[in-house]
Amino acid sequence: MTSKISAEQTNKLFRYMRNGSSVDDFLKRFELSRKELDGVLMACKIYGKEVDVVTKDDKEVFERTPVKRYTLKKMNPNDGKMIHNQICVVSDTHFGSIHNQLHLLNKVYEECHKRGVKIVLHVGDMVDGNYPTRPENPRQQFLHGFDEQARYVCDMYPKVDGITTYYILGSHDETHYKNGQATLSEWIPRVRKDMVYLGQDTGVFDLDGVKIVLDHPGGGSAKSLSYKPQQRIEEMESKHKPKVLLIGHYHKSYSFVYRNVQCVLVPALCDKTQFQQKQGLSNNLGAYFLDIYSDKKGNIQYFMPEEIIFTKDDIWDEVGKDKKKVQQLVIEKKQRRYTRRVDKKAS
Repeated sequence: MTSKISAEQTNKLFRYMRNGSSVDDFLKRFELSRKELDGVLMACKIYGKEVDVVTKDDKEVFERTPVKRYTLKKMNPNDGKMIHNQICVVSDTHFGSIHNQLHLLNKVYEECHKRGVKIVLHVGDMVDGNYPTRPENPRQQFLHGFDEQARYVCDMYPKVDGITTYYILGSHDETHYKNGQATLSEWIPRVRKDMVYLGQDTGVFDLDGVKIVLDHPGGGSAKSLSYKPQQRIEEMESKHKPKVLLIGHYHKSYSFVYRNVQCVLVPALCDKTQFQQKQGLSNNLGAYFLDIYSDKKGNIQYFMPEEIIFTKDDIWDEVGKDKKKVQQLVIEKKQRRYTRRVDKKAS
């Protein structure tokens, strides 16, 4: 069976093999036999995704194994010699679009709070931008122009005590600069001290010596999820490669290792747009939690990407519902409170 499973199909099945999830439920969901499951597990191993079936409380569940970087010296992630970090990665929120899903971003930040995550990386296209040459653009937005979209980010982006969000800007964000030289990089950090700008289209983040590059390319996605990311990694000089490459823009979810670079295609947090519908493009909604163990030199020893994917049931597809119903998530000093933004102009 493994010869019939592509890397993309394997990645799709792997999403549902979360730690502690039921094997029986998985088999029923995809109508697979136990023998076929063995083939899927073998395919996962071939494509670098280690997952096993274990028994806990008399129930068979999946258990993922972190991707290990082998060194000459054997290292134990719990021996105190390695640096452990867990970060969260999000992308393509497209605030201002009638399809934006701020309530899902709130869920991600709530999960960050529960896990004690202190760092969130946003890989671009924070807002939906402004495209004067697209006649349909105004109908697809509930926030128009730089002022409305920038204010929405400042007033509505989740604010959780102890969490800092580092972000780059993408092609949609850049339209405001092209139209009137207005930049989110200038105004957001002035209002939100918990948000730090890293660059336009690309940025570098140092995580205790681990070089992480945030990348928001242009152009359309290829049929193979790994094709364009592999091309970008191919172009990198050996001495200047990052340890981790995070790619936004494509609204796809996928993780793999190539040329010793951990690469993650970061899903969006915006529902499928009219343009995507016309082009027949898929749209993954979700985020990633990355467990990273590294040595003092910044070399990754263990790397576990945990994919969080939202389903159709999680999406608010009623036009404008996010605008009318969503509240800003504010968590301060272990006490959760919500503040609701009231926009007199919008109401």
